[in-house]
Amino acid sequence: MDPLAQLSDIHLPNNVHNYPIAPGWWLIAVIVLAFMIYGVIKIRQYYSKRKVQKLALKQLAATTEISTMVTILKWAALQYFPREQVAHLTGEAFKVFLKSTLPVKHQSNFFELSGEHFTSVYQNDSASQISSDFSSAAKLWLKYALPPKQDLSKLSHSKIKDEYVSVQSVSSTEVENESVDITTDKSGVKA
Repeated sequence: MDPLAQLSDIHLPNNVHNYPIAPGWWLIAVIVLAFMIYGVIKIRQYYSKRKVQKLALKQLAATTEISTMVTILKWAALQYFPREQVAHLTGEAFKVFLKSTLPVKHQSNFFELSGEHFTSVYQNDSASQISSDFSSAAKLWLKYALPPKQDLSKLSHSKIKDEYVSVQSVSSTEVENESVDITTDKSGVKA
């Protein structure tokens, strides 16, 4: 007998499947999926935080009245800051609050552009006033203060109140000096 005749044909092994995947690949897949979910959540948060800001900027571009601009600023502030901190503020106190929420490098520019418009809102002729400076101040605040970048606990109510008191004392001193000048001018005696 021929020993080669007893040999069988060569059988190829079954195809090797890619499954089960090695644990390292599962770990990489889970990490990539987690980063994708985290990225989607952060992008949605970014756009949802700026939704009110964009809406306020659109409304601001459509108006020319100072009283409407102040209303838009108040509405935007109420969307981002606690109601107890913002709702009761008017006039100079609201102006000081807005200034304190801005980054330091924009505060002086905001104060100059806004001028006395926060107090003029409550005067009889304020409904017809048009001011490009105040519009610029409002846009500045909406662009750089919203959404708030600092922790709200740092922006304490007492800090805002102290700034408001200092502004009030400066403005009352200016009023007293102006009234003294007016009385001396009316009497004709110059001091």
